[in-house]
Amino acid sequence: MLEHLLRALDLQETGGLFDFSAVVVDNDVNGPARETVERLQSELVTKIEYAIEPEQTIPAARNHALRLARGNYVGIIDDDEFPSKQWLVSLFRAIQTFDVDGALGPVHPFFDKQPPAWLLKSRICERPVLQTGTLLEWPQTRTGNVLLKKDIFDKGRLSFDLKMKTGGSDQVFFRQAMEAGYRFIAVKEAPVYERISLERQKKSYYVKRALVQGQNNKVYMRRLRGFFGVPMALKSAVAFLVYTIALPFSACLGSHLSMKCLEKGAYHMSTFLTLFGVELVKKRDF
Repeated sequence: MLEHLLRALDLQETGGLFDFSAVVVDNDVNGPARETVERLQSELVTKIEYAIEPEQTIPAARNHALRLARGNYVGIIDDDEFPSKQWLVSLFRAIQTFDVDGALGPVHPFFDKQPPAWLLKSRICERPVLQTGTLLEWPQTRTGNVLLKKDIFDKGRLSFDLKMKTGGSDQVFFRQAMEAGYRFIAVKEAPVYERISLERQKKSYYVKRALVQGQNNKVYMRRLRGFFGVPMALKSAVAFLVYTIALPFSACLGSHLSMKCLEKGAYHMSTFLTLFGVELVKKRDF
């Protein structure tokens, strides 16, 4: 997948507006991606810099990449994704047109082979697509498809929170950036495509992902201490109970609905337990 991504980046159309290079940070001390990157460094036109981040957490890898980034803008894309040819130039033009500090494009699922029917019917892999120019709130943000002015990191002195080890550091970053006055928009015309591998076509994957997403609410729990955290805890407790009761009934209507109940139930259970300091997933290995 990494090789496919780098080859797709090499085909980016810039309209003569800019040039770019790539940074690959291997989040594994053994450097399993080194051979692939070194081979492509001699094959592709795009300059690629390679580094290893020994701490196996998402924010550590992101911050390492930022330290190596050059230029006035930073584009971020995951290694299991690949962009359209107009990806970077569409984001760049939108930032200029709307006079904002960053732009985020949609992420669409991509299946190499026909996926299970329940996965398609549940639409669990699909994410909202917003109209170009929509000013984003921080819950709508992520780093799987984004172009940002580098000043946000340099002058704004922002980075990704190392305490958010299993995920959520992207939304924390955007919340802090927005509180500092930075603005971000959606760009519908700059899609990337996420490969849904066979491992991600199993129900257990989505349950585990929901558990991680639920416990990543801990950063918001810290801001709702004491009495103010009770409504959020009660909401998740009630939601977990509702989804648990609905689960056997949803199973009668189709596995796609039961999967949605499982996912939502796992999310709210994890959110509720996080209020009491309980984390069900200690390390993200997926």
